[in-house]
Amino acid sequence: MKVKLTILLLLFVSSLAAQRTIFYVADTKADCYGVSNRPCLQVKEKPDEPYALFYSGIDGFTYEEGYNYKLEIMRVKRERPPADGSAYTYYLIKVLSKERSKTYVQKSIPIPDQVLLPLARISKNGKMEQVSGNSIPDIVFDKRTGRISGRAGCNRYFGRVIFDNGKLSISGVGSTQMACMDMQIESLYLKHLSAVNRYQFNSGLLQLYKDQELLLQFNIPEN
Repeated sequence: MKVKLTILLLLFVSSLAAQRTIFYVADTKADCYGVSNRPCLQVKEKPDEPYALFYSGIDGFTYEEGYNYKLEIMRVKRERPPADGSAYTYYLIKVLSKERSKTYVQKSIPIPDQVLLPLARISKNGKMEQVSGNSIPDIVFDKRTGRISGRAGCNRYFGRVIFDNGKLSISGVGSTQMACMDMQIESLYLKHLSAVNRYQFNSGLLQLYKDQELLLQFNIPEN
C-alpha cells in the first residue's frame, strides 16, 4: 500500500518524469561489473531482447531465484541523481506473471553449520518487512545433532531440523517463558519457523519458505 501511494503521489506531482514500462526478469542473477559481493538482476524490456545487468533496485519487488517474471514498473526520473547512481528510480506496480523456470538448477550451497544467522526480514500479512531493534531473532543450525537454537527476540528457543535436498522440516520448537513488553515479532517468528518446509539461498540471504510463500530471510555473515 505504501509503495502504491508513493507512485500515485509521484505521478500527481511530476507526471512528465514518470513512465510505465514492462520488465522481464531472468530466473538467476549475475555478477555486477565493478560492484563487489552484489549480484544484479538480469532484466529486459522486450521478450526477444537479450537480458542486461540491472544495477538499480525495484521498490516493492521481492525476487525469488528460479522464476521468470513479467513486471509492470513505474520508472521515475530523479531530479538530482548521484554521480555514480542511476538516473531513475523504479517502483513495482504489479507482478503480471511469475513462472518457475524449466532450465534453472539451484546451486548446491550448504546451510552454514553452527553459525549465528540474524533475521533480516519476516513475512507480516503476506509482505516481507525488515526487522530492526535490539531484540532481533536469530538461528543456529547444528547439523551433527540435527538441532536448531537461537533467540526469538525475548526468549531463547530450540528445536529439531531435518534436511533433504533443498527441503527441510523443523519440529519440536520450544522456548523459555520470559514475559516481555512486545512479543509480536517473537510469536510470529516461532509460528513461521514451525511452518517452513524448504530453503533457498539468494544474494547472501538464507530464505525459508512454506511451499511457495517466503516467510523468513536470514543474513549470512561474510567469511
